[in-house]
Amino acid sequence: MVAREPRSIDSTMVVPKSELVRAFEEDHALLGRGFHELSTALRAADLAAARRLAAHLDQEAGAHIAFEEVVFYPRLGEILGVNEVEALQHQHTSGLAVVDRLCRTPPDAEIAASAWREMLRQSEEMEGHIAECGELFEAMGRISDEEQTVLTDALVAWRRKRPSWRVFAETAQSAKIE
Repeated sequence: MVAREPRSIDSTMVVPKSELVRAFEEDHALLGRGFHELSTALRAADLAAARRLAAHLDQEAGAHIAFEEVVFYPRLGEILGVNEVEALQHQHTSGLAVVDRLCRTPPDAEIAASAWREMLRQSEEMEGHIAECGELFEAMGRISDEEQTVLTDALVAWRRKRPSWRVFAETAQSAKIE
């Protein structure tokens, strides 16, 4: 059984924090900072910084996104419902769109104001997705310790693979087509 440290929920109850929750908090902190910085660069129309941050997010987000979409979201759908999971996946699509666009944009490209606004909207949507993870943490509490251990192992396995987000998305899309 996984050792847990206490976490205060309210003044009357203490709930242990699982390894899965800690891993999600770690990933969401990293990705939250990354998308916040990306949104800041987009607001400033700083293409060099936006491209650098997008490339970093492409590398850093891949394992977490792959874990969520392949392993965690199917399980989460049983708890929160398919519509909620589809909304979460749509937010991933927005985040991927801005990362992909910036990674493909030449460093000397001229970008229209409307394109900057759309990329900012997509980045901010992903920021919101990351910030609203409390519901996911609550749902994790409804998953048994044994299953959380299996899920944690799956997340660690994806971290070892280290797929980029864009490569994972392309591979997943190809698998759906076949």
